[in-house]
Amino acid sequence: MKKLAYYLSATTLLLISMLPVSAFAEVVANGELTPAFSSWGNKSVIGSWKIVKEDQAYVIVLGDDFSAKDGPDVKVFLSPKKAGDIDGSNAVEGSLLVTQITRFKGQYRIDLPKDVNLDSYEALVFHCEEYSKLWGTSPLR
Repeated sequence: MKKLAYYLSATTLLLISMLPVSAFAEVVANGELTPAFSSWGNKSVIGSWKIVKEDQAYVIVLGDDFSAKDGPDVKVFLSPKKAGDIDGSNAVEGSLLVTQITRFKGQYRIDLPKDVNLDSYEALVFHCEEYSKLWGTSPLR
């Protein structure tokens, strides 16, 4: 009987370890990215996203359907502005720089700063800061 209990415990632990971390996380926001432009028939950014709380930290998880045009300086920001009010000239005003993206397709995890207060922000923003070109936005709520 002890061997059976040990086998079940080991199997359970193995199965749990194979699950994505986000399976145990709380989803606090989600949405779809709205592209700001199209070029040569390709939209600047598309795909689903969610923000999850894992332990005491927040993580942006871009979905398998995430796709963005490759650019030299495409960064992710959280903006206090509403998504519809954001353009290339004001995208970074009052915004929190999260990271510069390095992958432009597929699922992607982005850690948010530990002290971030999501209530202070209205939109998720993808923006090429070098050329002041808005890639796309999505409301957080």
